[in-house]
Amino acid sequence: MDTVIWLWNIAKVALGLGFVIFIHELGHFLLAKWNGVKVEKFSIGFGKTIFGFTRGETEYVLAAIPLGGFVKMLGEGGEAGEGPPDAAAASDPRAFNNKSVGARMAIISAGVIMNLILALFCFAYVFGQEREKLSARVGAVLAGSPAFEAGLRPGDEIIGIDDRRDVGFQDLMKAVNLSTQGQVVNFHVQRPGVDAPLDMPIQPRRDATSDRPTIGVRPGAALDVVDYQAPAGTADPATLPWPAAPVRAEVLAITAAAPAGETPTPLATNEEFQQLSTKYRDRPLDVVLQPRMIDGKPIEGAPSDLKTTLPPNHLVDLGLRFAVEPIRAIQKGSPAEAAGFRVGDRIVKVDGSEDLDPIRLSLECFDRAGSPTTFEVQRTADGEKAPETVTLTATPDDTAPTFNPMKLSPGEDFQVPGLGICFPFRPVVQAVAPGSPADKAGLKAGDVLEAVAIPATRGRPREGASPSDENWLVPREQTMRFDDGSTTWPFVFGLIQSLPRQAVSLTVHGRSEPVSIQPEVVPDRYVPDRGLAFVDAFKTLPALGFADAMREGLNETVENVAVMYATLRSLFTGRVSVTNLGGPILISRVAYAQAKAGFSEFVGFLGFISINLAVLNFLPIPPLDGGQMVFLVAEKVRGRPLPDSALIAGTYVGLLMVLCLMVFATYQDVFRLLKEFFL
Repeated sequence: MDTVIWLWNIAKVALGLGFVIFIHELGHFLLAKWNGVKVEKFSIGFGKTIFGFTRGETEYVLAAIPLGGFVKMLGEGGEAGEGPPDAAAASDPRAFNNKSVGARMAIISAGVIMNLILALFCFAYVFGQEREKLSARVGAVLAGSPAFEAGLRPGDEIIGIDDRRDVGFQDLMKAVNLSTQGQVVNFHVQRPGVDAPLDMPIQPRRDATSDRPTIGVRPGAALDVVDYQAPAGTADPATLPWPAAPVRAEVLAITAAAPAGETPTPLATNEEFQQLSTKYRDRPLDVVLQPRMIDGKPIEGAPSDLKTTLPPNHLVDLGLRFAVEPIRAIQKGSPAEAAGFRVGDRIVKVDGSEDLDPIRLSLECFDRAGSPTTFEVQRTADGEKAPETVTLTATPDDTAPTFNPMKLSPGEDFQVPGLGICFPFRPVVQAVAPGSPADKAGLKAGDVLEAVAIPATRGRPREGASPSDENWLVPREQTMRFDDGSTTWPFVFGLIQSLPRQAVSLTVHGRSEPVSIQPEVVPDRYVPDRGLAFVDAFKTLPALGFADAMREGLNETVENVAVMYATLRSLFTGRVSVTNLGGPILISRVAYAQAKAGFSEFVGFLGFISINLAVLNFLPIPPLDGGQMVFLVAEKVRGRPLPDSALIAGTYVGLLMVLCLMVFATYQDVFRLLKEFFL
């Protein structure tokens, strides 16, 4: 059955992409016939003919290379009409080149217009169905990012971007990725517990390690659980109560939770669950779950309230201690800003204690939420060499910290959400706990860590899955480097907590061989992560009536055209890296994923591809339609056709450009595949 579904999805992709090309060429064909031009050949694809027939004066062909198509009209040179005019047809009144400039412009532009019309109807169909949109709720804010500095927090809901309302996370990504240098994007934010929306102007930034501008946010998660993998510090893993056959649930939605022995309270958001898990991280959690489909719909015949207990997760540690570095960024509106912290301050004491482990600082601040806390910081004034000690009093809030690597970026700074600060981690060992795994392995203060290797890691299969189903959490050994700044210790620390307990290999500067260290469980310390994997939060939008769907389809078409031109602008200016380009392999992979997701999703994708084909085909590059339009404009201005030498030179230069672009895009596709396989 799976093979049949796979073949059907492949067929949908082939038919769908072929249909988009067919519609484009049909536009040329119909306008050519309308203007009395003889059409010699109508081809979907290039190269060797797979299937063809002749009806009337036109040969209709399905060719072997499905990367486009063409309409060959009388008077055009070359097999596909890409060459200079055919001199033999110069006297034929039905030749393309003997028609008026206006008629030829109409024929050339008809393909693009048909693609835009197709996109409009595709989008209108999508808006006419009940659909899901990735919620614009913030799930994580990367330390030191523009969003962090502006004061955006996990749980915030983006309700508007500039003048647009009712937005999703994809709208946020488009607005940010396609912003120009120095542009400020205005976000309208609804914060839990705050009545009035907040306005946050944020300037996207492209960092050296990024291939596009970002503001540093991740989408929020729902309460729908798709998997459970016992973390390193969980001695007695939980068992999720997946319902028995014939009921087939795709997710288990958490509806309520409480510390074991207490009455579970209803939960509305994933952030509420994370706060509860963090507050009672040293206690088991009783959770109430409801089997549902991935779209959130309940399952007929399934039990409504299933219960399980999630055990606490002990921290596992290597025994390495690092220094608290100077603060790199402070959130706007944070407790740290209110207390007078400054960028460059270095925390040396908390409530008079010098026993500072920076990794523990985020949880210590969470535990002090609502309580005034004194911080001694070393501050170097402008022009001064020696730092002064300043005592500040801050009241941390209850923003829950995370060690979940899925919410972190490998190279980001360490964040203390309760204060609203972040600071870097230098991979220099400040101290080694006596008797710890690191101490037994011979590590000492002053050692510089260069890299860490995480072994291939197999997770346990989901309850009810076939024993032959492999579930690799880390499919192959991963080496992450500290010495080039691509990875920081907090990310590795989170990875060690989330995976099953196992030895890791540390590369230490000056040592010829890596050091293998097995982390050990710390009995009296806990981390909030319970091993649950959640799906992203979506919101369900109702189906629109015909008129409203057509209006929204038109708006979506216009917006996607603007997005395409903005993308091209960003590529040319370097604002977006050319590594984002994709060729036929990427298009096929995305098309298959959308075909697998559902018919409505696939139709929306075809609308998007139709827009891409329209915009790219109308670029002023011969032999594309836009290049032909340039020739016609020049002919109109001159009052006579361009010389054959100019047409030939322009066509060959354009062909070379198109060929180079296709080769480069295909190279990016292949490189992307190899990177996914080997990294």
